[in-house]
Amino acid sequence: MNTYDIIIVGSGIGGLTCAALLAKAGKSVLVLEAHDRPGGYAHGFKRKKYQFDGGVHLVSGCGPTGYQGGQVIYKLLQALGVGDELEFINADPFSHVYYPGFASALPQSVAAFVNTLAKHYPLQRQGLANLVRLCLQVTEEIALASEMALTDYDTASRLVPALCQYRKSTLAEVMAEYIDDPQLCSVFASNWPYLGLPPSKLSFIYWAAMLMGYMADGSYYCKGGFQNFADALVKGIRQHGGTVRLRSPVGKIIIEDKQVAGVMVNDTRFDAPVVVANADMRQTVFDLVGERHFPERYVQKINKMQHSVSIFVVYIATDLDLVQLNMAHESFYYRDFDHDRNFAQTLNGKVDWIGITVPTLLDPGLAPAGEHLLVLTALLPYSVKDSWQEAKQGYMDSIVDIAADYIPNLKQHINFIEGGSPATLHRYTQNYQGAAYGWDVIPCQIDPVRIRNASPVAGLYFAGHWCSPGSGIYGVSISGMQAAQHILGIKRPSELWQALL
Repeated sequence: MNTYDIIIVGSGIGGLTCAALLAKAGKSVLVLEAHDRPGGYAHGFKRKKYQFDGGVHLVSGCGPTGYQGGQVIYKLLQALGVGDELEFINADPFSHVYYPGFASALPQSVAAFVNTLAKHYPLQRQGLANLVRLCLQVTEEIALASEMALTDYDTASRLVPALCQYRKSTLAEVMAEYIDDPQLCSVFASNWPYLGLPPSKLSFIYWAAMLMGYMADGSYYCKGGFQNFADALVKGIRQHGGTVRLRSPVGKIIIEDKQVAGVMVNDTRFDAPVVVANADMRQTVFDLVGERHFPERYVQKINKMQHSVSIFVVYIATDLDLVQLNMAHESFYYRDFDHDRNFAQTLNGKVDWIGITVPTLLDPGLAPAGEHLLVLTALLPYSVKDSWQEAKQGYMDSIVDIAADYIPNLKQHINFIEGGSPATLHRYTQNYQGAAYGWDVIPCQIDPVRIRNASPVAGLYFAGHWCSPGSGIYGVSISGMQAAQHILGIKRPSELWQALL
């Protein structure tokens, strides 16, 4: 029989998280994925003897302790009984950053982070410490607001004052309150590409949550690649009675009597009173469901939402000794301290700065002995090229040229190379224009005004980076958890974990 309690459309980490929690709660769950493997942007792929990650480099929330007392990913894996099957390797420092005449590690722990940057900018120590303290306060208040299910603004302003005060602020605006050295502001914000926006546009609230995730919770790489993480979630779903079907593209979400009734995969119908869309928001609303089923104001809101840029990735295997060259797991290389200029170059389709990930420094088993993997990443809009097939080689060359400026003799030591364009991201995930982060996390598009997990259509829910709270592996894991809470009628995260652990 093709009848289930809940159907999940898409197997990104948000969808898998939601499915896993619901299966653990005893619901009959079906996950339908169009691709030949689960994971969404967390999927991995093998070329020759090299194991690459599609797009994820680091994740937080994997440890048993942390400032939120939570660690959602850790709890999720423990609840499913698959936690012991994965090894998360700590990446400290979580990033290295390079500018003209400046280089620094960005270490984990609040004290180490402040001390490291204060050595370069001693006159800014107090302001920097206060700014980091504010970031920590904001993220603690996010957890408190979620736990208390705050809806009344007067109560919220009393219990989570920083969250209320800065919810409309950009990262640049808040940095300016605490730091009066523009270069330090740029260095502090170096990891902005993780969220796809420069400090002048990026929500301070979401930035603070991301930074504290890596700094206070810890940053981790999944041994063997993040495909192992997705596969472990699938295993947990199946162990608790759920079903995961690959190569099963959903063509329609069925609405009957203003209520979700199921989905269609080619000519096969699967029935369920609840569907969770872990898919592109526009595709879900306009193609899979149909906008006539949504209130006009809801459709207007979606049409006004601003989507994120995409990325271009170059995957390389090299026989260079990257340990000897003092490479790091994750680094950003900028030719200018001005991130507005850097982002303007991105929007114009010019590659002027890149991120470089070397996962084999933490996990040598991803490549044969004596070789390393390099993942070179540049943000780019899908719309800057009419034909990515024609433009692909030129962008690969440009990105490798920049990497070669920092890695001597790189071009002479490339054993394998492959590129992925914004069109590649769109093809594998169907995200609108290959959007890497769903909706942009600008102040007017974060909670409480971001698209919620529960839709206006009865029985239809959302999980992933197109809805609350936002992008990143940790963000979409929270999204899947929130969707599960809605479906199970559980208001507080603590009550969810109490019921499942």
